[in-house]
Formats: sequence, structure tokens, C-alpha cells
Amino acid sequence: MAVPGADLLCIAVGLLIYACAVRDVRLVRRLRREGLRTEGLVVANIVNRRDESTTQTPVIRFHDHQGYLVEFTTAIQGIGMGLATGRRVDVVYLPGSSHKARVYMRRQMVGPAVGMTLIGSIFLGLGLVIAFT
Repeated sequence: MAVPGADLLCIAVGLLIYACAVRDVRLVRRLRREGLRTEGLVVANIVNRRDESTTQTPVIRFHDHQGYLVEFTTAIQGIGMGLATGRRVDVVYLPGSSHKARVYMRRQMVGPAVGMTLIGSIFLGLGLVIAFT
């Protein structure tokens, strides 16, 4: 017996994740259109060991157009997503908000939106399966 409202909850979560993916796509489009490019340095990799998997999140440091030192973690993390410490990478950021920076690589720019779209599809599909069974 299904829990009442579980289908609506899964569908709502799926749609919320889709909305987050659309927001991320809009940010990436804006970064490509209006963003400033500079060079950053990978200063560390945050390693999270859970069970048997190890996720890595690179930490990037760069100077923005006003000379401020900005440090950020990449938007995508996971197994094999680390960047070598000491590596120089291209960074793109918005002039008014340098904290919305991304590493200018395809997997770093597009990866979060693709991941959110896949997870949103899973929740939406699960909600539809629950609703129609």
C-alpha cells in the first residue's frame, strides 16, 4: 500500500530539481556571455571518504578584476572529479559577483545541470510510477 501523498511529493521534488537545473543553465549561459576569464590555481582537493567511494571537490583560488583574492569550490564533485593540486585552470566569473565562478571546462560547466536533470527525471518518474500503480 502506497503512502498517501508520496506521488505528489516525488513529483514536486522532481520539478524543484528541474527548476534548479534551469537556474544553473541560465547561470552558465550568462557566464559564457558576460563572464570574465582569468587563470586560477587549484590549491587543494577536499576528499570525502564515505564507505568505499571517495569523492573529491577541488578548491580553486584566483584574483578577480578588482584584485581581490577569491577562493571557491567547484560546483560538481564526485569520484574522479578532482583536479591536480598546483594545476592552473581557466576560470570564468561574473563581474559583479566573483563568487559565482566556474572552472572553464566542459564537465565543470555543464555537469551540474546534467546531474540535476537526471536526478529530477528519476524523482519525476518515481512519482509517476507511484501515482499510476
